[in-house]
Amino acid sequence: LLHCSPVTDGGAAVLLCPLERAGEFTDRPVKILGSGAATSSLSLANRPDPADLDVVELSGNRAYEMAGLSPDDIDLAEVHDCFAIAEICCYEALGFVERGKGKDAAREGITDLGGRIPVNVSGGLKSKGHPVGATGIAQAVTIFEQLRGEGGEVQVENARIGLAQNMGGSGASSVVHIFQGV
Repeated sequence: LLHCSPVTDGGAAVLLCPLERAGEFTDRPVKILGSGAATSSLSLANRPDPADLDVVELSGNRAYEMAGLSPDDIDLAEVHDCFAIAEICCYEALGFVERGKGKDAAREGITDLGGRIPVNVSGGLKSKGHPVGATGIAQAVTIFEQLRGEGGEVQVENARIGLAQNMGGSGASSVVHIFQGV
């Protein structure tokens, strides 16, 4: 039970506009550098390895390519941690660590605040709940705040590039966005 995020109610919204118009709404905009989406089989039994989130890897690679970046360029990430193992699988699928090294990244503090690639500094879904439809927007808002230096006690030092990854259907679909503060 403690490895599962509680499903909750919630709502969220973001304002998207062309970068040229962002100054009408904020003095410190954040832009989307890249986006990627992918789908896979909904049935875990039809996947060669249920712990291999190929859909996360594919959506991440599409976003990296669009942004002209690599995993090494990411300063922080918010990933879909509906279950404890999902976050670890996402570390690997997004290229933050080698396959099979996700658990070590967590244990060694690589993904902690102050680590090489801070992940889920918001506390993730296990700490704040999973309002399903609002989850991805909440991740984007966290990245937005971080890139503007408004992360409070969990501010990632010198955060310039952030990644948000959301998925559904036990990894049957995944979307990745890469953001940069302007």
